[in-house]
This record gives sequence, C-alpha cells and structure tokens, in this order.
Amino acid sequence: MDHEPFAALTMPLTPAEQSQVKRAAAIAGQPVDDFVRAAVLAAATDPFLAALDQAADTIAGDGRADTVQHDYASA
Repeated sequence: MDHEPFAALTMPLTPAEQSQVKRAAAIAGQPVDDFVRAAVLAAATDPFLAALDQAADTIAGDGRADTVQHDYASA
C-alpha cells in the first residue's frame, strides 16, 4: 500500500482556514488529523460526486455530449 502524501493533502491552509478546521474538529470531539482524514475520505466517497461522474460517463458513452443543452444564459 502506498502511503506517500498527495500534493493536495499537503497544501498549506491560511490561518483563518486552520482556525476553522480546529474549531470544527473540537466540535466533533476529534483530533484535527482524525477530523481532516475523515472529511477527506467522506468527500472522496460522496455519493453525489459518484453520481455526477457516472452521468458524465453515460453522456459521453452515448455520444450525446454534443447534444446536451443548457439554458443558463436565458435564466
């Protein structure tokens, strides 16, 4: 198993972000490292993210990527 840190996980947080994470970890009753690890894993296994990924693959696989239209500009 590879335990090398990912670049995204070693990016520094601003002091305000660090404070926010420390407060959230304290509220959750967890050490900061455990809290951050749980948050990262929860985000990586988010069912909504998986559904978006599957939808993109479905559209691309059906050859409909060019036919999908959005009406964002008219809203």
